[in-house]
Amino acid sequence: MGEMGILGLIALIAIVGVPASIVAGGIVYVVRLARRGTQATLADAAKRREVA
Repeated sequence: MGEMGILGLIALIAIVGVPASIVAGGIVYVVRLARRGTQATLADAAKRREVA
């Protein structure tokens, strides 16, 4: 891989971090759906949007 400068390291973290955060968010959403059900999850999301 050779020597990687600080910019290369930052780019690598961004390239790996973005997909990892998308996958983590998806897992949290699926677990929430499985535990609480679709209606409760969507109702909570609607409440958050009203408050914000």
